[in-house]
Amino acid sequence: MTTSHQIDSSQYVNEVDRLTAEVRALKRQLRHTQRLASVGTMTSMVVHEFNNLLTPIISYAQLAQQDPRLTPKAISRAVTSGQRAADICSAILGMARDERSEPTVVDLADVVRSSLTAMARDPQRDGIELICNVPDGLRINGRRVELQQAILNLLINARWAVLKRLAEPPRIVISAENVGESVFLDVTDNGIGIEPQDCRRIFEPFYSTRDSDGGRDGNGLGLALCRDILDGMGGDIAVESRPHIGTTFTLRLPA
Repeated sequence: MTTSHQIDSSQYVNEVDRLTAEVRALKRQLRHTQRLASVGTMTSMVVHEFNNLLTPIISYAQLAQQDPRLTPKAISRAVTSGQRAADICSAILGMARDERSEPTVVDLADVVRSSLTAMARDPQRDGIELICNVPDGLRINGRRVELQQAILNLLINARWAVLKRLAEPPRIVISAENVGESVFLDVTDNGIGIEPQDCRRIFEPFYSTRDSDGGRDGNGLGLALCRDILDGMGGDIAVESRPHIGTTFTLRLPA
């Protein structure tokens, strides 16, 4: 005979399962929304870069109309710039899609390159020295789009931080190495740094050290989602920073 206690317990378990499924769905939706927000943050950089790509194409095409001998050069410039524009679009579209695939083996260097391409604007155009020491062949287990989202968020943050500090030439360093069963990826900048009290809370949802100004995520979700993404991959994220000196974010990824 079924007791009321057994019925209540069954209803409780069903309700917990339903709420758990809803939380998972909301997390997926939040990650996708944050990716779209990152794309929105990059809009100004994309527009500037596309203008830089289109201007020489148009100029050489106009010159080739006047002097047919310049046609080969105009075609060459169009192919080079057009391919660059296509690569940017491909990287951004990859960020925007809602990926729910199972974790796979991913080449970390390739993901870093895609993240840099998705930024559209070459950091050197803003006087930023970019050093990338991520060797080919470092493979990790994870979801490519989510990993790209985490790396891109850190790069956007680093770009904002170094441009805020004008005391020395801005620099961003991306490096990675394999240690045992993990791969460690560092994103280091010599920007304005983070205060100690902020470092203790920086991964909390909705905690932000500044107002949104279009250069870095100001809604307090970017780093919280980075941590959530790394947790879901069986990894983690840590930060070391000194105010007015710089910051290093370290991702530990399962090899």
